[in-house]
Amino acid sequence: MKKLFLTGILIFSALVFSGCNPLEWKQQAGLQVITQEINASLFLDDQYLDKTPYINKKIKPGNYTLRVQPDDSSLVPYDIPITLNKGTITVVEWQPNISLENSGGTIYEMKKGSDTKLDFETIPNNAILTFDEGIKQFSPLSLADIAEGNHTFEVSLPSYETQQRAVNVIKNHHITLTIILAKEILEPVTQPTEIEEALEGSTEAILEKNQDMVQILKTGFFINDEEVLRVRKEPSSAGAELGFAKVGKTYPYKEEKTGWFSIEFEGQIGWISDQFSQKVSTKSAELN
Repeated sequence: MKKLFLTGILIFSALVFSGCNPLEWKQQAGLQVITQEINASLFLDDQYLDKTPYINKKIKPGNYTLRVQPDDSSLVPYDIPITLNKGTITVVEWQPNISLENSGGTIYEMKKGSDTKLDFETIPNNAILTFDEGIKQFSPLSLADIAEGNHTFEVSLPSYETQQRAVNVIKNHHITLTIILAKEILEPVTQPTEIEEALEGSTEAILEKNQDMVQILKTGFFINDEEVLRVRKEPSSAGAELGFAKVGKTYPYKEEKTGWFSIEFEGQIGWISDQFSQKVSTKSAELN
């Protein structure tokens, strides 16, 4: 199940960005790093800073690489490119996990400008972004002439953890928010009945002792109230549709090309996006 990636940054953003007047030290920059309950060491261009939580308002402006190194060795470190602008604080909220793809967070960068602007960038791109509970749009997204004060936004993408955040917009400042989405950690398929159903009607699959399968992940796309994924004749978004694979089901794997898996689908060979699917290996059921 998709869990909401919602952390203390909602409160924190109000404290840091609310009335976020430029720092008194006009020629210096600030950095704040939060890793929630996880303790981590911080390095700026390989120079040790301190442990999290961390704040420093007297750093030379410039482009840096921030390394977040969790104290727990089971969690992976992450190198984050950041920009520190004079007179403002760059905020990094990071949630380490067991792998890079399962780690995520948000980077707030701000600099003084001639107008008020808010830029959203996400990793991966084309995430669904809702600003102040308005219409759904896709990243990257640039908003101009935003009213001063607190605003909320939500970023989501099928098979990734949803992030909800708050930001305080300051007049005549450009704010760039980089949202790095964490991949959901899915439980492996263990129920034999699901495998048997996927193998039904596939003679070639049943004859193999170790049949690779492809599981359909959440897509957020529904047909007749059923969540599905398009199956195409060719490994291209322009390929003709063969039908719709059901989310949660597994299908016999054939081959793969960049961005696509080939599966056996209703007696045909079809292609599905690997962004919404994953390959799993399982021992097929033996013939009676």
